[in-house]
Order: sequence, then structure tokens, then C-alpha cells
Amino acid sequence: MNFEFQRHRVHDYQFLSKRWQNLARKARLKTLGYCTAEEFELFCFISPALTNAGGIYLSAGIHGDEPASTEGLFQWAELHCSILHEIPVMIFPCLNPWGLVHNRRTDSENRDLNRCYHLDTIQRINAQIELLRDRKFRLAMCLHEDYDAQGVYLYEIRKKLTTFGPELLAAAGYYVPIDPRQTIEGRRADQGWIARKINIKKFPVVAEAIYLASNHSERTITAETPSEYDLGPRIQAHVAMIQRAIELSFV
Repeated sequence: MNFEFQRHRVHDYQFLSKRWQNLARKARLKTLGYCTAEEFELFCFISPALTNAGGIYLSAGIHGDEPASTEGLFQWAELHCSILHEIPVMIFPCLNPWGLVHNRRTDSENRDLNRCYHLDTIQRINAQIELLRDRKFRLAMCLHEDYDAQGVYLYEIRKKLTTFGPELLAAAGYYVPIDPRQTIEGRRADQGWIARKINIKKFPVVAEAIYLASNHSERTITAETPSEYDLGPRIQAHVAMIQRAIELSFV
């Protein structure tokens, strides 16, 4: 597909959803419509290789004004369509369709859904959590963008595992500069890599990544590209990080 045409449709959720459903049929993924939020149906795609333990969780679009995340996730899957059924993945391609369509961080009720995983009052989050019940992942990746970023950076939460965050940043660095700041979002950063530890008592609100790291994943990556950078390289940076993370997860 011509990228110059496609880039103007990165906020078109129906277009994104149609492409995912077509890809899922070709790749032999299971398609689950697990919730309706606003007027949009939310989908999850599951590989037949996925079991209750040891798989990969991938999500994008919880903030609707971060379109390189949703497009990067789709383009990664499209590139690997012929083998996707062999990769044990669970994919949430867009967690906030209304936000994507309206280019808004929040949902239609002005809620930042990435600050709501401690609540039991939001239907789409409850439905997603139900799908995750009893599942354990070796890797969870949450794809994001940051308006204030000076380059690509990421957070990594790991449980007694060696880090591979810097390798993901090196892969992304072919497309987008690595954020050089020593402090990012109030946390110490080392060439774009931010190590995080979890003390759930210190989190008055719970983000998707914190929920996953606390309950389901051995390693959790939150990848951030600079939303003021060119769209094409940002998309490719996400593709590169996803691919390298999966490669390293199965070494």
C-alpha cells in the first residue's frame, strides 16, 4: 500500500480494524471482539501457538494521539504474516479507538485509560483483564509515543532477568535518534533506557504496564517514540523494537 496514502489514515480506526481482521484470516489468528466502547468494537488477536504461559503480549493505542504505535504494531504483524501463527502472541491492536479517531489521549469521557487499571468500573478494562486471566507472559510490550520526547526511549521492568532494553533502542536508533536526556519523566535515564521497579503501594493509579508486570509478565517494556518526529521513521522504530524484543525473548 502506498505509504503517502496510508499515513493520512492512521487515525481511521475502521480502516485499521479491517486490515487487522484481513491479516488475522491470512495468518490464522483467532479474532475476539471482546468489548464495545463508545461506538467501536475492540478486538484481540491470538495466535494458535499461544499457551497460558511463556507467550508475548503486545498492545498499542491506549492513547489515541500516538498513532505510530498502532500503525507500527500492524506493520510488524503484516511483515510476519506468514509465520505469525507460529509466534505465541496475544495482540491488542488499539485499546482506545475513540481517542485514535479524535486524535485524543483520553477516551470520550476524558479518562486517561492508562491510569485506570486499578479501577473496576471501566467495562473495556474489565473485559481485557478477563481475557488475561491465568495467563503468564515472558514479555509484555506496551507501545506509546511522547510529545515531549527528544528521541526514542523505553521503560523496562524485569524480574531478576538481564536487561535487553538497550538492544531494542539500538534497533530503533536506525530510524529515530535515541533520547539523550539523563532524566526523563523524573526518572534517571541511560541513553534512553529507564529501569523501573514496582512497589504497588506507591502507585495511587495503575497503568497498563504496571498491571501487567504485577500480575502477568516476567518482563514489561513501555516503548516511547517522539510524536513530533516524522511519522514514517516512528512507525519503523516501533516495528524494529517489537521484532528485536521477540528475538531476544526466545534466545
